[in-house]
Amino acid sequence: MNKKMGLNNFATRMIVNVLGIPAILLLIRTGRIPFATFIGLVAILAQIEFFNLMIKKGFQPWIPGGLVAGITCIAIAYLSPGLLFPLMILIFLMFLGIMLFKTIDNAAANIAVTVLGFLYIPVMLSILIILRESPTQFGGSYHEGSQLVMIVFACIWICDSLAFVFGKWLGKKKIAPLISPGKSWAGCIAGLIGAVITVVIINYLNWKPEYLNLSDLIIIGIIAGVFGQAGDFIESVFKRDADIKDSGTLLMGHGGVLDRFDSFLFAPAFVYLYLFFKSYILHGLGC
Repeated sequence: MNKKMGLNNFATRMIVNVLGIPAILLLIRTGRIPFATFIGLVAILAQIEFFNLMIKKGFQPWIPGGLVAGITCIAIAYLSPGLLFPLMILIFLMFLGIMLFKTIDNAAANIAVTVLGFLYIPVMLSILIILRESPTQFGGSYHEGSQLVMIVFACIWICDSLAFVFGKWLGKKKIAPLISPGKSWAGCIAGLIGAVITVVIINYLNWKPEYLNLSDLIIIGIIAGVFGQAGDFIESVFKRDADIKDSGTLLMGHGGVLDRFDSFLFAPAFVYLYLFFKSYILHGLGC
């Protein structure tokens, strides 16, 4: 019975991959409103799943406010990313003000989980829009934004796939059994190596932005391999705390939307920070 369920789970995962990956790559290639809309939809669904986790823990997040704030964040990341930080400050102040109109019991905790749901999901996902739509701040052209985001997605996908395969094959020693019983050292190392090999191949084939050299790509591969998996562990902490296996069932064998995109809530942020500080330092040196 377990073997049959495992085969069914693998089949549904493959169906989602075969249909989903080409569609996402097309959206990245297209960019602009279609890609921003896709990221916005992912943010809404993932936020709902996250807030449901918090409800299972006994909290009462302000779901309408959190979702509206998330949609606004995604829109600003596309229309005017320079306003994103001021917007985050404004939304945070508004959330604090909402406490005056909510019940006093657990007010601080309820607002805290609402803010966490906003920062953790739509703010982090909005970075993908910035990487796609505003690569000029790193010295690239608009076309190169699609290449950069495709590299990030490819590294995370390859890392996840190899971590899954090698974890099943050689994964005897678990890396954090209390957080994620299925994750092993063998799988995590294989995933990291796979991400690095991916960027080396991309560099060899010259499928990369001109402003990125091999060293940059290797660093991006390491970031995707390490922090992509860290994003998976972070979501696992939330799920274990709520005593559930998956955040949802929308994507069949992949679980919920949050389960599928947890790696993209962490790794792209570090890619952005690396490129931002590299550009800032080079600009400061007059390079």
